[in-house]
Formats: sequence, structure tokens, C-alpha cells
Amino acid sequence: MVTLSSIIEFIGTKEYKLKDKKTLKITGFKPITSAKKGEISFYSHNQEKAIDVISSSDASVIICDKKIKLIIKNLNSNFIFVDNPRLWFFRCVTKFSIIKEVKGIKSTAIIESKINEKGIFVGHHTFIGKNVTIGKNTKIYSNVTIYDNTSIGKNVIINSGAVIGSRGFGYEMNEKENVETFHHLGGVKIYDDVEIGANVCIDKGSLEDTVIGERTIIDNLVHISHNVKIGKDCQIVALTMVGGSVIIENNVKIAMSSTLRDNIRIGEKSTIGLGSVVTKDVKNGMTVYGNPAKIKK
Repeated sequence: MVTLSSIIEFIGTKEYKLKDKKTLKITGFKPITSAKKGEISFYSHNQEKAIDVISSSDASVIICDKKIKLIIKNLNSNFIFVDNPRLWFFRCVTKFSIIKEVKGIKSTAIIESKINEKGIFVGHHTFIGKNVTIGKNTKIYSNVTIYDNTSIGKNVIINSGAVIGSRGFGYEMNEKENVETFHHLGGVKIYDDVEIGANVCIDKGSLEDTVIGERTIIDNLVHISHNVKIGKDCQIVALTMVGGSVIIENNVKIAMSSTLRDNIRIGEKSTIGLGSVVTKDVKNGMTVYGNPAKIKK
């Protein structure tokens, strides 16, 4: 339980309208449509309908966009005005919620590498192979498989069921038209502050590492093929399939159920729309969508 004063001080703003004293106690965090008295919520939109939504909410505190400050007249709630309400609400949840810290290595985990156990978490029935390095404060949840030759940075989160470093889909037809598989020599390198969702598969590289850049977030049920290079601050949403040797530069957003064919480059700050099938390079800052994906004009 925190006070309204603590939240205002944490946000660091003087732009607010209050109907209650700053000593008001905040008991929880809820969506705008279900928040009750004593709870805090947020609303990001600044259109006319914002007033209808806000006025019908029972939340005691609402974090709002600065653009609607002048049109809020009826103080049914306490209002805090910021440039990015959703971001500041998330920050308040992180700051003031009591989240149970997970620590240590569970007894059922199998670890074949020498790792510094201090400050990391490994869940039940997780397997970690040979020549694996893990940075401080990294959390690896239950039933994760991490193959040999994987490097994991600091503050990484790997959720349950993920498979890191399995062999990629590499083969060649021989003289007798039989399949010969390619023995992969690379590994996987995951940089600091990455989050990997549940049941994600990341293949190791064929001759060099598959790479996931700093602060990149990969949602549940994503497949990353061998030799892929993903830059910093990317967001890859659920059910996306990234083909082999794709290069994804920094700050790329890929919406759910997208497919990227092998050997293409996705330029910096570009966006791939929902369910897109991308067969060609995407230039920096472009938005593409559809099957096959085309540039949004």
C-alpha cells in the first residue's frame, strides 16, 4: 500500500488535479474499466471519447495524457498528467508492487557448465549444457533447454519451455538424392536485458553464432532460425517465424504471426504488420504489411 503523494513524487510532475489529500492510500493497480475506489489506473488516448471513459471510471487515481488536462472539469478521480500514461503506469506497477523475487537453482535442474550461481535463478527440470555462460541476475524458468555453446548476458529472462541452441534446419541433397544434414558449429549469443517468452525456439548458428541484441523482447511461441542476427531494442510478437540468416537491425517491431523468409534484411526502426509474409529486404523506417508484404503508403 502506497500513498498518492508517493506516486506523484515518483513520477516527478507538478501537473495534476486532486480531489483528495495526497495522503490517500492506493491499494492496487487495475484497468480503467474495472478499477475501484482506492485503486490507480491509466488512460492513454486523448480523443474526445477519453472524457466519457474517464468520467465513468471508479478509479481513485488516473494517469492521463497531458493533452486532456484542460478539458477535465468534473473531478470524480485524482488525475496525474504525463506525456506517456501507459509507460508511467507500468513504472508505478514495477516500483510499488510487491513482486516475489526468485533466487537460487532448483534441485531438479541439470547443469553441465561451471556457472556463478550467485544472483541467478534456474527453475525445476531445466537443462543447461556445456560451455554455457550466464550473467548476473538472469532468470531461467522451469523446463528450459539450453544447448552447448550458449552465452547469456546479465538481467536476461528466459521463460518456461524455451529451447536455446538446438540445431537449425540445414541439409543438402547428395548424389543419390538422399538428405545429408549439416553439422552446426556455431552457438547462440544473448546480450544483456533480453526477455525470451515461453516455448520460444532459437537455433544455433551453422558456422557462427545466432545473436539476440540488448533489450530485445521475444514473445511466446516465436521461432528464430540459425544464423539470425537481431539488433537492440527489438520487439518480436507471438507466433512469428524468422528464417535463416535474416538480419534484423535495431528498434524493429514485428507484429504477431509474421513470417520472414531467409536471407533478408529488416532495416532499423521498421515495422512489420500483423500476419505479414516478408519476402524482400525492408528499408530503414519502413512499415510493411500483407502477403506478400508491401510498403504502407
